[in-house]
Parts: sequence; structure tokens; C-alpha cells
Amino acid sequence: MVNSRVLLMACAFPVAAAAQDRVPLSAIGWLSDSVTLPAALPRPVAPDAAEPPVASNALPGRVTVRPLDGPDAPPAALGLFSPASRGLPSELWATGAEPELDAIRPATLAASQRLLHDLLAADPGRSGADDADEALFLERVDALMGLGQLDTARSMLDLAGRDRPRSFRRWFDIALLTGQENAGCSAMRRLPQITPTYPARIFCLARGGDWRAAELTLETARSLDVITAAEAERLRLFLDELADPLMLPPPVSPSPLDFAILAAVGEPLRTPALPLAFAHADLRPITGWKLRLDAAERLARRGAITADRLWQIYGERAPAASGALWDRVDLAQQLDAAVEAAEPARVSALMPQVWNAMQAAGLTHALAARYADDLGRLPLTGPARDIAAQLSALTGAPATTPLLPFVAALVEGGDAPLPAQSPLEAAIADGLRVTAPPARAARSIAEGRRASAAIDAAALLDDGAEGNLDAIRQGLATLVAAGFHDAARRAAIELAILGPDA
Repeated sequence: MVNSRVLLMACAFPVAAAAQDRVPLSAIGWLSDSVTLPAALPRPVAPDAAEPPVASNALPGRVTVRPLDGPDAPPAALGLFSPASRGLPSELWATGAEPELDAIRPATLAASQRLLHDLLAADPGRSGADDADEALFLERVDALMGLGQLDTARSMLDLAGRDRPRSFRRWFDIALLTGQENAGCSAMRRLPQITPTYPARIFCLARGGDWRAAELTLETARSLDVITAAEAERLRLFLDELADPLMLPPPVSPSPLDFAILAAVGEPLRTPALPLAFAHADLRPITGWKLRLDAAERLARRGAITADRLWQIYGERAPAASGALWDRVDLAQQLDAAVEAAEPARVSALMPQVWNAMQAAGLTHALAARYADDLGRLPLTGPARDIAAQLSALTGAPATTPLLPFVAALVEGGDAPLPAQSPLEAAIADGLRVTAPPARAARSIAEGRRASAAIDAAALLDDGAEGNLDAIRQGLATLVAAGFHDAARRAAIELAILGPDA
């Protein structure tokens, strides 16, 4: 017999809301349609002066009371740290929406990666008590997810409280992408204010072993026409591994829930063709080592995982093949062993090869983060001494070996003229001393939207890393004018050491 309670629960979903929620409600566009969301608040409209009064007396109207700490309260914890602790100016965001957040893309320069992360994760100094602040909070979480910064996004949601539908929707997707599906489904069941959509409910019922309830819910969803034919087919295959599959094309813009279901039915999607956040799914232990290495390098290249995490995956086993990737793995393992054993001669011999291999792969900043401190304590010789000094400069640590004059002047700071000797160095020097930023940046700064100006600067510096010297000038000038002096100096050092195509 079919459980009547399950049938009632399945039929209780708001059909109109379920259909409406399939419309993307996020800047990143690929969030799962996993939670029934509350209707959006209407935009405020100015009162019409000619409209007659609506009150007939002076008695107070009916008052609706809502606890500020209840499940419908906007998130109060809006950041993980103060701007000052990361060298950021205090006034980052204006009171309205920030359209630049929709356009954020993973950065190439490590300095830009750090800047974007800190902008999005810092406390903006606002109360979090109104809908505009909640909207900005969710936009920042979406931007972090788009940058592949899933750990930071999850920390933001945990602090703010993930028991609100829009926050939980994002938290659930992070759980799906990081191999924590069971935890996501358990949390969904525990929170009475979270109403899953049909695909999410079916997925979680099956993950929990209630296959009959999942099948019944799928039948109900089909009869109510609240899921697409493609969704129904994927869920049918998910529930019946012996079913004959229909030849359906993969989703154009798959969500994490689509991704998880397709992986479960033996039709996994390739993550290199998907947004950066999906690469985290390939870090799971069930994935083959080659895919884990590719995903780890892709994420580390964009600053989405730490250098230590990358080296952990490098060291999982011995490379069994040759080629660029396997050569990097072998060099990384050799360097790790030599540094661990404190063998300066062996490290000195390896460093030029490691430097060239990591620079070719766009992983120099990961190399610096992993080894700059350790190398500075070893008596290295030959080119390895200069490489160690440059790695120290990239991390902001003092170099134990003299640097090139221009880089040394950047590291030391101060107001002395920079000794530029090349077009690249001249562009960097010009950008740091120009007092007038580009017109777009000047408008953002005047409106109190310093974070938006910095986001524009990060995009300009990425263009500069590809050889556009004018973009370097404009990007650095924007950061200086907006008050991001530390970020400007870090970007200048990185460009001076690694040059275009860093």
C-alpha cells in the first residue's frame, strides 16, 4: 500500500511556485532549483499626491509583529572579518545593488584573486536588517561561488544562518558540489521552513533509501506537470538503474543537482566545460587521480583552493606516466622531499626546473605560497637564490637576496620615484602615481562604491596580465584612487616579476 501521508506531502507543493522557481534567481545562473522560494517583495512606489486618504480616523492600524531572529529575518552576520584587517577601506558598498557583482569572473593575477575574495567576504559595516542588505549579502555569496570560493561562501552562509530558503538553496548546492549530499539532504529534512522542490525531494528521498516514496513523488510531479520532460527522464533513470535510457542531450546550463543526478546514473558531465565551482566535485576521493590533479590545478590557478591542498593531491601517489602534468607532479614531489629534508644543494638544483614548470602552468603564486618561507631559511646557491627572493616578494615577505632594483623599490614602498627600465615597468610606475583614475572608476568612488571600482580594476589588471599596458596603468590607478594601496602594490610586484601572461 502507498503511504497516504507521503501522497499528501507530495501533492502539497505549490504548483505555481514550483514552476516560477525554475526561473533563475541568481547572478551566477546555475543554482539548483532545489527550494521553493518566497515571492519577491514588490518594488516601493512613491505615493500619488492626488490619491485620497485611506484612513478614516486617527486610530493606529493593525500591527504585524515578526521576531528579528526568526527564520524570516535577514542575515545579520554579513562578513567574516573587518575590512581594516585586510587593508581595505571601510566604505566598500553603496546602499543599492551592485551590478558589477554580476560580471565578476575568476581572476588571473593572485593579487586580484585575493582582492576579490576579501571584498566579498569582508563585513561591509551595515546592519543586515533590511532587504537591500540581504540582497547584497546573497549577491556576494553568489559571486564567491562563481569564483570557486566554496569554503568561504559556506562560512558566510553558516554565520548568517542557512535556515532561510534563499540562503539554504546556496548552501545545498555547495554540499552537492563537495560530496556532502547526505548532509545537505539531512539538513533539508530537519528545517521545517525549507520546502524542497520536486527534483530535490525525489533526490533526497532516494539518498535516504525511501525509494518507494521517491517513485511516488516523481509520478505526482509528472501528473501535475511541474517538472520538465528532461528532469523527469533524469529522475526516472536515477530511481531505476535498469531502465532503458532515452537519448536526451545534457542540460545546457546544468545545476549542481543536475550534475549529481547525472553522475549517479553513469552519465557524468566533464567539469572543465562547466563553471569553476564544479571542479570541486572532481576533488572527491572517488574521482580518479588524473581528474583530481586537473581539477586541483584549475582551482589553484584561480586561487580557489590553497597551495597546501594542491600539494596534498600532488603527493597522493607516484606518477606513472610522462608529460607536462606528470612532470610537474614529479618535480613537486621531489621539491617537497628536498625541502622537508632541508637539503639546500638538492633544492638549488631543482628550483629552476620547478619554477619553469609552475610558471608555464600558471601556478607560480601557489609555489610561492607553499615554499617562500622555507626557501628563505635555506642557504641556496645559483639561480635558486634569485628565484627564492622573487617568491618571497610575491608573498610580501622580505627577501634574503637582493632583487632587481625596480622590484626592490616596489617591495620597500615609499614615495621615491620608481627606477623603471622597460615599457612594463613604466606602465606600472605610471599607474601607481597617477592621481586621476578612469572616469568610470571616479564615478563609482564618488558614489561610495569603492568595491565596484576595485572589481573593475581587477578586470583591467587581468587584461594587463595579457600584455595590455594601458590596462595596467588604469587598473593600478583605480586601486590607488579607491584606497586599495596594499592591493595595488601586490599587483604591481606580481606584474613586475612575472610579466604579462603571468
